Amino acid sequence: MSKQELKTKQTNVSTVDSTGRQVEQILTFDDSFLPSPNELKEYKEINPDIVKLLIDASKKEQEHRHFIDKQKIKAINRDSSSLHSINVLGMIFAFLIIAGGLCLSAYLIQSNKDVIGTIFAGSTIVIAALTFLNHTKK
Repeated sequence: MSKQELKTKQTNVSTVDSTGRQVEQILTFDDSFLPSPNELKEYKEINPDIVKLLIDASKKEQEHRHFIDKQKIKAINRDSSSLHSINVLGMIFAFLIIAGGLCLSAYLIQSNKDVIGTIFAGSTIVIAALTFLNHTKK
């Protein structure tokens, strides 16, 4: 039972060269379930039990809004938690890939393949650094 009110105020403005119009609009929006006290008096004259009915309906409406707000907060927390988990898993897998690449490079260097091992180690470090730099820019 939301109330809306639109007021329009119009003023004619004229100068030597032209005539114009200045318009001011005021929009009032009341999202309260209960009517104003004056309206409640008028409703009570029609039906004495309507005030209790409106108060009960207002309480139910408020409980429903609180329930919906709690559901929204739970959804946001769930989404934030899953995003955090994805970020942590990404960091763990990135570390494992980098560590594996460096271990493979160390193995290649130990196997007397110094050039290939060094290139592989350098490219692993450079790719890891670029990935983290691009991630921090986002």
